Amino acid sequence: MLSIAVILYQLFFVLAQYVARKIGNKTALCVLALSLIWTATHVFLVPLAVLQAAVILGSFFAFRPRIGLPDKRLP
Repeated sequence: MLSIAVILYQLFFVLAQYVARKIGNKTALCVLALSLIWTATHVFLVPLAVLQAAVILGSFFAFRPRIGLPDKRLP
């Protein structure tokens, strides 16, 4: 069972990716790379590392711009 702390920690990465995607694609790629590096170097339990990597990659692809929709990035 996941604790509240683990869930909140995952939400931090989702929020970071959301904000980065609103700023721009290069920023989102930097946040993606830094988040995955952080996970690889600081999370030592394999199931938690896999969960966190899946959350990071999932939020990266979930917040990508859609083709045909207006761009809502920050100016």
